[in-house]
Amino acid sequence: MKNDTGKTRMQFLLANTGFVFTETDYQALSNHIEVHKYLINQRIPWTVTWDDAAFSWLENVFRPIMQVVDRWEVLAAFPHQSRAQLYFAIANHWYYYQQKHPEADVSLAAMDYAATYGKGLGRWVSKLHKPRNIA
Repeated sequence: MKNDTGKTRMQFLLANTGFVFTETDYQALSNHIEVHKYLINQRIPWTVTWDDAAFSWLENVFRPIMQVVDRWEVLAAFPHQSRAQLYFAIANHWYYYQQKHPEADVSLAAMDYAATYGKGLGRWVSKLHKPRNIA
């Protein structure tokens, strides 16, 4: 039964993320949702289910990150990385970036990631878009 639940969850995530990810990414995605679930449950007096956390993750984490991943300067800064690889890299960068800059949204974190680790024209355009008052 648990295996059927895992397969159903995997199919749900792959379909609802526009097949950006593959089956090999499922465990990492599941871990992202577990962390999201944990963080939600820390702020509310009840416990959300995995399914509710997955819906919340899709709307509040995945979609905002993919909106910045799909910006041409981010894609141009990482021409040899897939959208899935960029999702994971920017999600991780955003988490650590917020430790220094709690007000930072995902767009700022993505621009910082592209400006710091990217290549070519995408890197330089990202540097120009990055606010100067945040180092």
